[in-house]
Amino acid sequence: MKYLLHTALALTVIVPLTGTAEARPAPEPHTAAAVLAADNGWGDAEARGDVAFIDALLSDGYRTIGHDGKVRTKADVLASSRAKGGTPTRAAEIAAWRAQHPTQGNVALFGDTAVLTWMTAGTTNPGMVMSCDIFVYRDGRWQAIYSQHSDA
Repeated sequence: MKYLLHTALALTVIVPLTGTAEARPAPEPHTAAAVLAADNGWGDAEARGDVAFIDALLSDGYRTIGHDGKVRTKADVLASSRAKGGTPTRAAEIAAWRAQHPTQGNVALFGDTAVLTWMTAGTTNPGMVMSCDIFVYRDGRWQAIYSQHSDA
């Protein structure tokens, strides 16, 4: 009986403690496929207006250089996603752009850094670099730190 009482008391202490712990997502694989999945998830998140996904994916110091040479920050990307994302019109725009600009992603891993190059895969300018995204592996997930785009 004493054993059962101690077990019951222990469970009343342990169960509430484990129940209040913040759930952490499972670590992403340290692979090229995981980098591609993260980047594809980014595009999908923009289409559906999932600002939380994009916020978690982009590092705090993230910068992107547009095809026009303009620099945008993480805050700029998040503001644009809040303003444009999550509408059927935005999802249709993204789907149309993807259909008109078929690309093939190529990932090169350098330790905890990944360089993802998107190259044209269609009949117009095949093999031209459309964009490049740099990711780092931190705390079990891939985070984007830099992107640059071209008009190829």
